[in-house]
Amino acid sequence: MWLAKITLKHDCIIGKRCLQFSCTSVGYPLDFYEENKYNYFFHFEKLSGEQKNIDQFIADLKKDKRIQNLEAENNTLFFTYKTKAKGEMPTQSYLKKVFHLKPVFVDAHGIEHWEVGSWKKESLMDFIEQIKKQTEGLEQFKLEKIVKTKLRDIYFPHIMPLMTSLQEKALQLAQKEGYYEFPRKIELRQLAKIIGVSLSTYREHLRKAEKVALKNF
Repeated sequence: MWLAKITLKHDCIIGKRCLQFSCTSVGYPLDFYEENKYNYFFHFEKLSGEQKNIDQFIADLKKDKRIQNLEAENNTLFFTYKTKAKGEMPTQSYLKKVFHLKPVFVDAHGIEHWEVGSWKKESLMDFIEQIKKQTEGLEQFKLEKIVKTKLRDIYFPHIMPLMTSLQEKALQLAQKEGYYEFPRKIELRQLAKIIGVSLSTYREHLRKAEKVALKNF
């Protein structure tokens, strides 16, 4: 199996809003179809960041006339995106012999991080060249890594375990501040103070989040 790691930035309805509203997104292109000279893309996205920024992100996305259908629940988005531009959504049009190994991560700078695989190196290289040549509004592109390796990990069951926004925030904070490091860099009481809740409340949110994550695992 050939594996490639890619970073790119283009005129993307998700990436430019991540940059504008200081959010990050983990998402996956589900499928696409063509009808009456338009392309329709199905997407899943899970947003992270300050809640006020996420709310602004979603409100702004709803105003975009290219969005045909959109459902938002607990910062999770399902939507259909309509466009005439063949290169505007680079993944689906050329993802025939190449597949995503992990969901696409979009950072707060609007940069997309892809990890894709294929049985043939030639298929990967052709896919990469198509992205570079035909993606509309491509600002930057970098092939971070391409290697031949046995596939030991592919993310399939869930893009993000189902948990409340408070549970997710508690878990992300604990991970970010080193609670799961050995030795621990921070204690629960300090984490509760950072997030602005009582120790018992924070402990409850964190344990419920851990339970959800472990079920998914």
